[in-house]
Amino acid sequence: MQIADTDILNTFKQNVNKGGSLLFRRYYRPLILFSNSLLNDDTFSEDIVQDVFYHFINTHAYTRVTPDTLAAFLFRAVRNLCVNKIRNTREYTYAELLSFEATEEEAITFSPELVEAIREAIRQLPERTRAVILSIIVEKKKYKETAESLNVSVNTVKTLLNHGLQQLRRQFPDPAIFLFMQFRQSCL
Repeated sequence: MQIADTDILNTFKQNVNKGGSLLFRRYYRPLILFSNSLLNDDTFSEDIVQDVFYHFINTHAYTRVTPDTLAAFLFRAVRNLCVNKIRNTREYTYAELLSFEATEEEAITFSPELVEAIREAIRQLPERTRAVILSIIVEKKKYKETAESLNVSVNTVKTLLNHGLQQLRRQFPDPAIFLFMQFRQSCL
């Protein structure tokens, strides 16, 4: 069951630690996927998302956002840090930065046609790859847990996940499309 943004913000007002825990459970994986789709670096993606959470809590941003703007706030913060990271590590084009803006918007809203196209693309994946994608991304299971349920190694799970995401990226070049899986679990 997905945690509502209203519940997250209300919990923050009562207990910051519990609110932080709900925020993490709801947004950590989608923000990691979003950041990683921009940076292609798991370590930096995790650092960026942790920085966003830290800033969100320490500046009491939860008192200034509404349930309607929480997702946009978090995705925008992650995008901004990713853009800063890219600026600091390599040359970039203006077009790349504009694509990040579009990616953020797509990460928050999904058309029914897009959802159906992605569902069909996931159905077309090889059986084990599809099982890993659904387990890790949709069911939010850990690599180890997925490996045990499929009776494979953790490295195999990582390889299958990477392969599946690469296949989907070829069909859907906009990296934010993968985030739909976090917001549309019931669609799969």
